[in-house]
Amino acid sequence: MDGKNIHKRKTRHQLRTPRRFRLSFINENTFNEVWTLKFTGPKIIAAVAFLIFAIGCMVATIIVLTPIRTLLPGYLKKEQRQENIVNAMRVDSLSEIVKTNNAYMKNLTEILNPSSTPAKQSTPKAEIAALSPDSLLPPSENEKMFVHRFEEAERFNLKVKSPAAADGIAFFSPINGATVEDSRSKTTEVTLIAPKEAAICSIYGGTVIGTYTVLNQGTTTIVQHPNGFISKYSGITTPFAVIGDKVEAGSVIGLTGNGEKAEESQISIELWNNGTALNPRDYIPF
Repeated sequence: MDGKNIHKRKTRHQLRTPRRFRLSFINENTFNEVWTLKFTGPKIIAAVAFLIFAIGCMVATIIVLTPIRTLLPGYLKKEQRQENIVNAMRVDSLSEIVKTNNAYMKNLTEILNPSSTPAKQSTPKAEIAALSPDSLLPPSENEKMFVHRFEEAERFNLKVKSPAAADGIAFFSPINGATVEDSRSKTTEVTLIAPKEAAICSIYGGTVIGTYTVLNQGTTTIVQHPNGFISKYSGITTPFAVIGDKVEAGSVIGLTGNGEKAEESQISIELWNNGTALNPRDYIPF
């Protein structure tokens, strides 16, 4: 009995027709088939493969026969990419020249044909859009030479390096309760008006590298700090620090005057970095 059923199933499997698919377009008014497409499984696979192949051929044709290929990264050669950048810069320069000439002609027309109301002079604004750097284009010889000259010139420019050297350094106020003398002509020196016998403190940790006394001007103390900074305190009446002393931020290095005539003393503060005089107002909180 089981053998007969298996034989019947095998017979049906051999005579079974392949699956077919039909796509019909029906008219909604008459319910008649307008167009019918019949497919089998292999035909559907072949149609999809042909459609993908056709799309690929169309995209390849567009890339090869149209200028859109220049937008692909790595397609252009080094000389072509450099030529495109130079042409873009020339077009930008020409557009600026055209704007200038148009503004000149407009102003000239207003001068030769004055109207009842004075017209404003039109001046073209320089709107130069920065070109994005091309990472695929190596630097030219002129660019390398310019970078080398710039680095050599800025190597000894201490004014550029001094703000970066102050990163991470918090300077201490030299005298508490002192007022800054309003002297805009002195950009590298700040004069403080301090009360009698006020403590003069080091603005940052370091080593005392120099002390000297000037007649009728008091003692001057110089402290070497990290990152190439040097602070100079002039007008100290009673110095406490000597050459070689290690000081911390806020350490007392001297006192202001305590004479009977003067109730206030003047203390001059200077700040240097690698031999360049800085404006103490930009670094020290007074």
